[in-house]
Amino acid sequence: MKILLIVPNIESFDHMPCLSIAYLKGFLNSKKKHESIIVDLAFNRNNWKEHIVNKINFHKPDIIGFSVLSFNYPCALKIAKYIKKRFKIKIIFGGVHAILAPEDVIENKEVDIVCIGEGEQVLQELLDHELNCEKVKGIWYKKNGQIVKNQKRKLIENLNNLAFPDFSDFDIKHYFKINHNHFPIMASRGCPFSCTYCSNHALRRRLDGNYVRFRNVDNVLKEIELRVKQYKDKGIRFLYFFDDTFILKKNFVIKFCNKFKENSYHKIIGWTANVRANLVTDDIIKIMKNAGCYEARMGVESGNDYILNEVYNRNMTTLQLLDAFRIIKKNGMQLRLDFIYGAPYETLSMMDESYELAKKSKADNVFFAKLYPFPGTEIKKICENEKTINYDLNIKAKGMPPVEKTKYVTNTQMNDFKNKINKWQATNYFREGFQLKGLKFLSDIALFFIYTKFKYDLEFNQIFRWNVRNYKLEKLSK
Repeated sequence: MKILLIVPNIESFDHMPCLSIAYLKGFLNSKKKHESIIVDLAFNRNNWKEHIVNKINFHKPDIIGFSVLSFNYPCALKIAKYIKKRFKIKIIFGGVHAILAPEDVIENKEVDIVCIGEGEQVLQELLDHELNCEKVKGIWYKKNGQIVKNQKRKLIENLNNLAFPDFSDFDIKHYFKINHNHFPIMASRGCPFSCTYCSNHALRRRLDGNYVRFRNVDNVLKEIELRVKQYKDKGIRFLYFFDDTFILKKNFVIKFCNKFKENSYHKIIGWTANVRANLVTDDIIKIMKNAGCYEARMGVESGNDYILNEVYNRNMTTLQLLDAFRIIKKNGMQLRLDFIYGAPYETLSMMDESYELAKKSKADNVFFAKLYPFPGTEIKKICENEKTINYDLNIKAKGMPPVEKTKYVTNTQMNDFKNKINKWQATNYFREGFQLKGLKFLSDIALFFIYTKFKYDLEFNQIFRWNVRNYKLEKLSK
């Protein structure tokens, strides 16, 4: 049988090919019994309707699948609705949002089946049974107008048994242009921490089996060897580890870094990974740096200890954060930080503490995003209790939007804070770009306006950041 896997990114600016969809394709095609085709809409946003119709007419799939996050769930529904009006093809939704809110997802008339766990084995069995859903664990489906809830399926125990993700349907060279030659990879699945704003604690409650799993080092290195062979001529320069916390297991990091160097990969390709402040130590950062890791990415979330621990359940202090920043920068690594603003009990002065911490960090890249109260999370319950969520919207059909206010901060004040952050970031990037390249930076800005932005479909707010990041990464290869 044949399945069409759609990445519903018609309104987002994705800088990486979708890893979860690539895993599904790799797994299904490794069985050699069925065929899977990925339709990535990242570079077909303006003509997505025509593009999808052409793909369906050409490949004639038996079923169409979507992997959805809360961010792109509304787009997936929009696309599914368009398909259902033109084709009599079953549609299955999977992904984090579908797992956490299957009741809402299955109610949509465009959705025939919902995958309520990891999708690899589910899709294989579904295709093996020629879309007969009765004996397939891990799905909900519709039968004669009724919703049938099958048994859960246990999580895949051994990640080493999975085929490597298959990216053959993605325009990798185009992605390299917009993401500075980075390629996605994961060494693990799951996270043991219970941050209230993150989906991981909600997923652990929903799913059966061992939630946190690591591939072995040799398996990861084998994939890296493959990626270098596949994409060296196309421009691969860096690996982007998507693991929630790459340094969760110290022994794994040490073994990986040692073997990475033994194979001389550190001379061929750099990499970046997520770390957690209270796990950062001088020795582990040194080992990573010596093995070619050029950047540590960290979720900071807030510069206020009350928000960090009492609201977000981070179990760390701002002093630990500052110490982690210092260690990373001392070892010559770049630092990327992510903050969240809009916690239900957050005041303006607390938001300003985050702003001040961001300035103290001396990070190379800092991002601020509004809080998203994802389905099933503890923070969503708090937001509901404090009425900081806009329930005037059709949330069941459209997905959860970010908060627009807190208990103490109005929507107007939230927007003013975001404007202040944007101005600070733009000023920093402009100053840094001019220091790095002088007048060339000005000419690159002009080029971005008249060519680069339109050629590669970039956002206008990247005009300074995109060039500065290019400059810094260029220096790494010299």
